[in-house]
Amino acid sequence: MDAQAHLIAARFPYRTLAISAGALLVFILPGLGSLLIYDRAAIIHGELWRLVTGNLVHLSTSHLAYDLAAFLIVGTIIEIRGYRFFPMLCLSAATFIGIILFWVEPEMFFYAGLSGVVTAAVTYLCLQGLTEKGSWRWLCAAMLASLAFKFWVELAFGKFLLLAVSTEDFVPVPLSHLIGSVTAITLFVLMHLSASIKFTKTFI
Repeated sequence: MDAQAHLIAARFPYRTLAISAGALLVFILPGLGSLLIYDRAAIIHGELWRLVTGNLVHLSTSHLAYDLAAFLIVGTIIEIRGYRFFPMLCLSAATFIGIILFWVEPEMFFYAGLSGVVTAAVTYLCLQGLTEKGSWRWLCAAMLASLAFKFWVELAFGKFLLLAVSTEDFVPVPLSHLIGSVTAITLFVLMHLSASIKFTKTFI
């Protein structure tokens, strides 16, 4: 395999497809969804995995379609562009979403959906893009500004900004989107601090 073919293979979005396939499988098998959904009562009784796996559960076809379409697009771009730590980002976002919602939303008995993880991925993609040059950098800056506006609308007015998706089967949780975004920012900052420390040590 030549260098170019190896690079293409290395950047094939395996992780994005694997996570998407997992969400699809959970939706197809309702029994599995019941076992994995964020269920506050079950979590209190020791089923802690639900804090993370609830992100893979979806409550309607439209809910699944919207989340999967967004995740596939963003995740594929992240992997093809070779941005590192994407699996860590997804796991961290899913974990912090579950833990923080459990802590600050005691009256939320159920939670499901990848939208918080998708928001983390979009934020991470844009932050990585800001480190590059050319039109991609400005596009990422514009997307970050749009994301900030989306947060403001959702948190200030309690409205789900992207109304193309029916919300009859579920109640949007804007806080999960904010948690996902903050997780992405934290990972990005830590990643660059670590790189800076290593670079400094090299020249000491």
